[in-house]
Parts: sequence; C-alpha cells; structure tokens
Amino acid sequence: MGHLMRAEGIGEDFVPAIADLSAVRHAYSISDQESFDTARELLRAERLFGGSSTGTLLAASFRYCREQKLPKRVVSFVCDTGTDYLSKMYNDHWLIDQGLLRRPAYGDLRDLVARRFEEGAVVSVTPGDTLQTVFQRMRYAEVSQLPVIDGGRIVGLVDESDPLLRVQADSAAFRASAATAMTQSLEMLSREAGLDALQRVLEAGLVAIIADDHRFYGLVTRFDRINHLRKKFA
Repeated sequence: MGHLMRAEGIGEDFVPAIADLSAVRHAYSISDQESFDTARELLRAERLFGGSSTGTLLAASFRYCREQKLPKRVVSFVCDTGTDYLSKMYNDHWLIDQGLLRRPAYGDLRDLVARRFEEGAVVSVTPGDTLQTVFQRMRYAEVSQLPVIDGGRIVGLVDESDPLLRVQADSAAFRASAATAMTQSLEMLSREAGLDALQRVLEAGLVAIIADDHRFYGLVTRFDRINHLRKKFA
C-alpha cells in the first residue's frame, strides 16, 4: 500500500496554510518501496534518521525536482523519526521477508533461505553453549529450531523440545551443553536438490537444512516456502 503525502509534527499554525486544496498543483503516489529506500538513503548520505513519512515527502520532492526545467529552491520536511521503524524499515530481515530489499539470487534452494549464514543472519549456537543460551536465543529470535555450528559447519540441530526434555525433570540441566541435547542425525539438502526434494522434507514436518559437504547455507521452514511463493506470485 502506497503512502500519501501528509504533514506531521509541524505544528497547528501550519495546517491552515495547506488546508486549501486548490493550492495543490502536484500530487505523487509514492510506494512503500520508494519511501523506505529514500529514507534509508537519507540516513546513509546525510546521517538524518527519518521515518517512512519523511521518506515519502523526500521521494515526492525528488520526483518534482526531476521534472523541472529551471533551477528552483525546494523545501521538504524531516517530519518523523526513524526510531519507530527500527524493527521494520531499518531491519533488513523484515524488508527481505516483505520483498522490499533485493539480494543476490542464485537460482537454487539458497533463494528460499530467509536467513543466510553467509550474511551473518542465522541465529545459532555452538556445541559448547549451554541450554540456557539455547533457550534465550530461541526466545529472542522467536524460532523453534537452532542450528548448532562448529567451524562454519552445521553439526546438529536443537529443537525446542530438546531442552524441554532435559530440564523438565532437573532445572540444573540448563547448564548442560547444546551438544548433549542436539540432534546429530541430519537430513541435509544440497543447494541443487530442487523443489520436489524440499517439498518432501517439509511435508514430513521437518525443517530443511541447506548445506554442502563443507558449507552451511541456512534453514528453510514451511513458512519460508509459503513466503517465497507469496512474493513470487504477488
């Protein structure tokens, strides 16, 4: 859904000046993509931390400027702060999930990995991390599985039921290592395995582990598959 140009946080005294719609000579429809991209570029280039409304106004200003034949002085507003958008517009993972941030496409199963290991986006643990750490990272990332990574390779997978089985009888087990609870029998798919192989894993109720002999790429869940289809056919 696109944004409409609007005035925010600029004081009541300014409202009468824009209330007369007959004074409006130009109007632009600004998409979410253009609004977010412009606000992020404003932060990168000018160190001004604006929100989506700022991005919308600035994008419209740029459109207007590009249409002019003679030099003009154009004024826009940084009318909101980016603080309210840290988990969305300034969160690369959220933008990727929404299809609003482009990233390299490989033409294989790596394209369905929402959190790529090579980008440092995978929430994981090491074999020596405690089950307390496992629990905290699951809760923080709102995930139910964590890959166990050792030297850049996946050596196990911890499901939320694994620490539960260990600690429900003895809370001291929170101090045990992830290696004592992780599943080591992993069914991994190579990046070239194809969608049919992926679908079989997902239909079995498992998370798909995309990896080669010496390299881990990431996980694909049923939600990732659905989201990939949504973005493809939207």
